[in-house]
This record gives sequence, C-alpha cells and structure tokens, in this order.
Amino acid sequence: MTNGTARSILVLAVLSYVGVLAWFSPLVIQDYPNHLARALIMEDLLFHHGTEFGSTYQYHFLLVPYVLGDLLLATAVNLVGLGAAGTLWVILTFLSLPLSLLVYLRARQTPPDVTVLMLLISLYLSTDTFFIMGFTEFRLSVAIVFVALAVMELLRQRWSWGRYVAFAAIAAASYLTHLAATVFIGAALGASAAWRLIFRKARIDREVLLLAPVIALLGWHFLVAAHYRQPQDLGTTASIWGLASTKVSHLIWDFLRYNTLQELVLLALFAAFLVVCLRGRQLRDRAVYLTPQVFEPWAYAVVFLGLYAVLPFERTEASYIDVRALALVPVFLILGLLNLPPRTAGADSRPGVALQYLAVALVVANLGILAFHLRKSSLWLAQYRAVVAKIPEHSDVLPIYTGGRHRNLYMYLHVDTFAVMDRRAMIPYQFSGDRGSPMKYFRYVRLPYAPEEFWYQSKRDPIVDWKRVRETYRYVLLMKPFAATRIPLQGRVVAENEAAQLLDLE
Repeated sequence: MTNGTARSILVLAVLSYVGVLAWFSPLVIQDYPNHLARALIMEDLLFHHGTEFGSTYQYHFLLVPYVLGDLLLATAVNLVGLGAAGTLWVILTFLSLPLSLLVYLRARQTPPDVTVLMLLISLYLSTDTFFIMGFTEFRLSVAIVFVALAVMELLRQRWSWGRYVAFAAIAAASYLTHLAATVFIGAALGASAAWRLIFRKARIDREVLLLAPVIALLGWHFLVAAHYRQPQDLGTTASIWGLASTKVSHLIWDFLRYNTLQELVLLALFAAFLVVCLRGRQLRDRAVYLTPQVFEPWAYAVVFLGLYAVLPFERTEASYIDVRALALVPVFLILGLLNLPPRTAGADSRPGVALQYLAVALVVANLGILAFHLRKSSLWLAQYRAVVAKIPEHSDVLPIYTGGRHRNLYMYLHVDTFAVMDRRAMIPYQFSGDRGSPMKYFRYVRLPYAPEEFWYQSKRDPIVDWKRVRETYRYVLLMKPFAATRIPLQGRVVAENEAAQLLDLE
C-alpha cells in the first residue's frame, strides 16, 4: 500500500466517522446530555440574563477545571443553536486526538508513513470507553497534553520566549479544561527532563522553566481552588483505590465499551497489530532502546502506567481517576514500536503492508460496532423524547433512573436532562458545585430535595421521602422498565411508551 493510498484511506475513514457521529446526534453517551444541558443553561445565564433559567441556576466565573469547555460550548450554543453545537462538540472531541497527535508527530519529525499509521490507529483510540461515557472534556484534555508535548519538543529544538509563552498558555488551557491534563503534562515533563538531564541533552534552568507553569497551576488548584467548595455541598472526601486484582483487570478498561464479544474482536485485531509491529524489528541490541525516538515514548508509557498504579479510582468530586492515565499508554507504546530499527541492516524500516491492512481492518470494524450501538441508542432516545415532549415547559420534574450498569457504562444515564433541553424543565440531577461535581462555578439557586440518583439500583427504597417528592415536584419521569411497587406514587399517566412514563402528581 503506497503512502498516497494510505492517506486517502485515512481521509475516507475520518469522513466516515464524522458522518456517523453527525447522523446519530444527539448522541446518547452517558454523561454527555448532562453537559450539553448545562451549556444551554449557561448560554441563557451569560447571553440572555437568565430569562429561562435564572430563577433556578446561577453562574459565577472561577478559575477551575471544566470552565473553559463549558464557556466554549455555551458560546457555540449561542452562535449556532443547541443541536448544531452539540453535534460539532462531539465531532471536535472525536477529532481532537488525531489532530493533536498530528501536531505532536510533526514536532518530533516523524516519517510520513508512520504518521499516517498512527493517525489511523488514533481513530480507534478516540472512541474509547471515555468517549462512550461522554467524558468529552477529558478526551479534549488528552489532546491538549499532546499539543503541550509538541510545543515542548519545539522549545527543546530551538528555545524562544514566544514559544515558552505559548507553552504556558497551553498549560493554563489544560487546567481550565481538566485537572488530569495538567497532571499528565507535569508527569511527562518530569520524566522527559530526568532522562535528558541524565544524558546531558538538556539544561536544568530551562527544564525548571518548563515545569514552572504546571507547578503554579497545581499550586493554585490545591491551595486556592479547593476552597471554592462549600460546606453544604454534597459528595464525599473518601478515596477508593480498589484491590491489586482490580488494577490488573482494569488494564484493558479503556477498550471495553458495549459488548464483550465485539470488543474482544477489536482487541484481537489490536493485539495482532502490536505483534506485527514487532515482526522484523531489532530487539536484541540494547542500544536501540536508548535512541530518543524509542526511549522517550516508552518512558512516557511507563510513567503513565505508574500513575495508574498509584492513583485512586475515586476521590472527592471525581471517579475513574486512575484509568484516565491509561488513555495515553497505547499511543506511546505504538510510537516506540514503530520507531524500532529493522532487524537486518539496510532493510526497509517503513511499516509493512500487513500492518497497514490490520490498522484499516481495526478502524472499519470499530466504526461498524460504533454505528450499530449509536443507532440503537438513537431509536430508544426518540421514544424517550416523545414522552418528554408532553412535559409542560418550565415544570419541576423528578426523573427516576431505573437503568443498570453494563460493564463500564450506565446505559442511558442522564437522558433525563433532555427535559431541560426540550422543555426547559427543572430537574435536580444537573451536574453542579452544590451536587458535589467539579463545576463549582455553576450552582442551583436553591438545591431542591431529591433522593440519591442511584437509589433504585441500590435497592435503598426507604431513603426516598415520597412526601417531600410530592411537595417538590409536579411530574415524575420514569425510565422503563420499573417495578411499580417500589414507587408508591399516585397520579395521572400523561404519556407512556416502551422507554418511559410521565406521571402527573396533581
């Protein structure tokens, strides 16, 4: 396969993925509807003086994670409308990894054929578990890490204060997008500085300058921003690490999304790709591992595996903490593999045809699985929104989530926020600072009573104060299926289908 053919396939694959994402938007990917609803509310608060939502929500700008993405998405909602903004945001999230990787690979002066192959594989990695869980700002933050590393490469090639200011700005953007990005940039910088100083390939004063913005941002977060949390905010300060066996089993967490058999087929193709990467490569000469093109990406992979090992799974305001570090490991692992020299001196070091075909097969199979499940979710959402359409505008609605956990996903979690987007309703489960979420800049004017969001799954029925539910809400939006015996409410059924039931309590 020629390089020109590979590029054409890459362009076609990108267009196909973008087409699928656009066709099935708005995507039902776990947390994303909640984020999109918050953007709609913030758009009203920022650009329309709270005409629709000002009596229920409030916004105060703070220099904390998530705020940059929310401001950008709210601005997009104002400019092109909620539907188009939601579609564009998902497409940007998907494209962020291949685009940032292209910037990083060019900064490293990676050969064109290796670059094309890396970009093909990135299409699979872009639609990982975090994407399907709707963690869009985390996926964007991973892209920012690669852009920061690219600017770091350029600075080390030729130092200039203009580039340094650009690096500091990117570091600031990483923090305002997601704290994980800032931590990752700091970890990568520290590891890179250590080995470069050991081999006398860097100046200590410039390495300190590179680390300075990251240290300042982390200092701000833990010494200042942490105190934006208010005493009455919900949430817990407990940390959960899990067992050693859990750490081992979660090593492939990032690749397990919808269906075990389907995902194992993709994993088999991915494993075959890695094996073929090794075929014909020089492995016995230790000197090859010390070349910058091999050693540095593998050092990064080891650093992020180390972060995964020491970080907790859950802590204040955040969960799935440790597994986030795994999102960068495959990229660096593959990059190091592809830069290993051929086993025979003078042999062609370019990726072989088998490797290219495996990459194409992986990308095509992944797109098919993705399209299948997104179509299924889209059909279900159409039924759910048909019930939501019967809610009178600006009503108080208590959604009851009766879905379950499927591997890493809570299927159709947060679809209740379509009541906010479609009917401008008030629901109590919007991500906000007072609910213990990281968005401390976004809060309810008065947090309404609501049972724990997962009370139905945990079978903790006694914790629900049904009297307060009737006093607080006019409507209850029930996801199906549900056991009527567990929901002792009397009312008129306004609308009902296979996805949901809307109950009027008056």
